Amino acid sequence: MGLSTTLTAKLRKPGSSNEARRIRREGNLPAVFYGEKSEPKSLYLSYKEVRNAFLNDPGNRSLFTLSIDGEGTYPILVREYQISPVTRRLLHVDFLRIDPDKKVTVRVPLTLKGKALGVEKGGQLQQSEREIPVKGLPADIPSVIEADVTSLSLGQTMHMSQVLLPETLTLVKTVDLPVALVSVPKGLKTEESAEASAAASPAAAPAKAAKADKKK
Repeated sequence: MGLSTTLTAKLRKPGSSNEARRIRREGNLPAVFYGEKSEPKSLYLSYKEVRNAFLNDPGNRSLFTLSIDGEGTYPILVREYQISPVTRRLLHVDFLRIDPDKKVTVRVPLTLKGKALGVEKGGQLQQSEREIPVKGLPADIPSVIEADVTSLSLGQTMHMSQVLLPETLTLVKTVDLPVALVSVPKGLKTEESAEASAAASPAAAPAKAAKADKKK
């Protein structure tokens, strides 16, 4: 759940880009901590600790507890982070202090659960969205949201509004984007098209029989 992981940070003096590079060379990560009624604080954290929390933490990867040496412990939201376009390493992180009693909006990883009915009939399941935006109290934000696609048949699509959320969460969306669909491989008919073909077939048979009678 949200805030389950604590990141440990130390204060640093605001410096130049050379200072930030020195921090990185020492295996640390420069960061900034913002509070609603306080001046921003320049920090540094263990790069390895932050990377593991972002990639491997079982809790939500947007919400953490930040422990600043000599200052205190705060619930925080990852506001922004920078990644090197060349090495793909984290370069800098901005943390925003939040109120645990106020709802926040975050994007939570979305996973698909179950084997879609359409897959059993030869279709291919495709996931078009990897995250879903939700709003809730920090402690109620899950590490992942599961969408059950078992009933999804050939040619059918699941949208964000169809994903079942816990009662403590609200979906935040401007567009009801598709999150998953069962595509139909070439040459394979959907159930709707198969039913249409079957309905047309009985009518075709009498017509051919009548044509044959006229020839007689």
